[in-house]
Amino acid sequence: MSFSRLLARLMMVPLGLFCAILATGIFLAFALLTLDPHYGTDPQLHSIFALFSGVVMAAMIGPFSVTPTLAFLLMAELLSWRSLYIYLGFGLTLSLFAFHVPTEAKDQMATDLDIRAMASGLVGGFVYWMIAGRGAGIVKRDANNKPLAL
Repeated sequence: MSFSRLLARLMMVPLGLFCAILATGIFLAFALLTLDPHYGTDPQLHSIFALFSGVVMAAMIGPFSVTPTLAFLLMAELLSWRSLYIYLGFGLTLSLFAFHVPTEAKDQMATDLDIRAMASGLVGGFVYWMIAGRGAGIVKRDANNKPLAL
């Protein structure tokens, strides 16, 4: 393992995590605005409000999702998981557990919120994969995904 590879991973993982949480919050804010029946009145105002509330929402979502996400990312880096589907699955699962309340009423509004939350988790997983997940792994591996000598 080279020092430059380790330094690159130490910079890309936090950057990817920050961008993924921000993208999740902004996507969720835009998705929740579509629930408003008066959505089409002023699109510019709604876009500015969605961006602002998305940043605020990301600041609220971030602290709740950091611990399980860091555990997953550590495992992904050690095992060199680079598949898009792994990151999408984790984003979907994390958002489902973060936003779904098991005791809530099973009505259309709760279902719509859960679907929008899960879609935002997919967006977060994709953004992280684009920034840092494609090059995951601090240990170089061969074609069979076996670690090379350190």
